[in-house]
Amino acid sequence: MKDIEEKLGGQFRKINSVVHDWPRFVHESSGIVFQYVPGGTYSMGFSEGEEQSARVLSSVLQLNIDEMRPIQRKTIPDLLVSITPVLNKSVREDLVGDSYFPAYFDRSDALNFSGAMGCRLPRESEWEYLCRAGTKTLFSFGDKLPPEDELERLINSDFENLDALTCNNFGLYGMSNPEWCQEKFATSLADGAPLLDGSYVVRGGGAYFWPWQDEEWVWCVSAMRSPSSALEDGQACLRLVRDLPD
Repeated sequence: MKDIEEKLGGQFRKINSVVHDWPRFVHESSGIVFQYVPGGTYSMGFSEGEEQSARVLSSVLQLNIDEMRPIQRKTIPDLLVSITPVLNKSVREDLVGDSYFPAYFDRSDALNFSGAMGCRLPRESEWEYLCRAGTKTLFSFGDKLPPEDELERLINSDFENLDALTCNNFGLYGMSNPEWCQEKFATSLADGAPLLDGSYVVRGGGAYFWPWQDEEWVWCVSAMRSPSSALEDGQACLRLVRDLPD
């Protein structure tokens, strides 16, 4: 992995932290920690099996199934990914008490912040791959809702003490926050599906609505997607992705 440091021009340094033998790196100038995520191929979208699991939890689903289909096979390259969304402490210093909570960006600010670091927003297919982290279940944590104390460790948005939280199988935290993706929002996963004017893809959101009312757990479904036109104040969180040179 020393090769990664060299290829990235000294911008990242390997640190003494690993998840399943996959290393972490710190971005030298910002202090933001990134996880090395191995690439792979997976099925993107809301499978029939996941729909069955969802209907066990609720007979009437508060989600648009057509937007999450048809299932697409996607191949994702190796990536460096920030282990949390970008936090307030990396953006501004005047939010006393909220430094370790996710920062919210409008789209232009998200693009500017990521670009200034030599990073980018995740593609939608990458985001779902990162969220699933090798799982094929309704949620990244299974097909059922765990007890509330366990859920709290999964979706808590206070990242000051990561040891008190639960990461996914790729070592990523907070994938339940609403996060910007690169693409404009299409009305389905079909190739050439119509675009929703002016909207971009936002993934995640379960943490935003916590504690949940009614069926708001649907925002933790790995395949769940929404248009940016539905955002309050047009803002969402930012997960940084850094491409790895060949």
